[in-house]
Amino acid sequence: MALFCALLLALGLAHAQESEGAVCPDLAAPPDDLQVAWVSPVRRRVRAHSALAVVRVADLRALIRAQGPDPTRTLQTLGLRGPHAEVRRRWKVTIFDVEVGQLCRPVEDVPEGEDADGLPACGGGRATGARRVTGCGQTLDRATGLPGLDQFQITWREASRQGFCVMPLERFLGGA
Repeated sequence: MALFCALLLALGLAHAQESEGAVCPDLAAPPDDLQVAWVSPVRRRVRAHSALAVVRVADLRALIRAQGPDPTRTLQTLGLRGPHAEVRRRWKVTIFDVEVGQLCRPVEDVPEGEDADGLPACGGGRATGARRVTGCGQTLDRATGLPGLDQFQITWREASRQGFCVMPLERFLGGA
């Protein structure tokens, strides 16, 4: 047992040293007007001031074209399902037309409002839908452990200003 604890301690120290030297990659600033998607379980509801974790629709469609229309793999890339998890419940995709000024970038260690690759950094707190993220404004692919898609945050009230479209994940996957 002592050997096991020593091994866990050594792995934890090695991981801490790696993450101290980790630097976030430069992320591209999004265009002025864009569509973003919030992927969530069908029954998930939010309040007007809730922060949503969203990705660009164009990036999500490119991911689906590259990986194929597999719901499990798509949810893993978005950090929403584990490496061995099956999709048991129904998921939906909510699409919003937004302006870049409505978004912030969830980047750790950057004070709220300061520039984070062309967008203001988000404040503290986790957005609805953000289960696993890199801390660098990207989702964490739970199957590979690599960064997934660029991620942004926006409140429901801001996102829904110009309307929105909701569809089942399966339908969205079929139309990519």
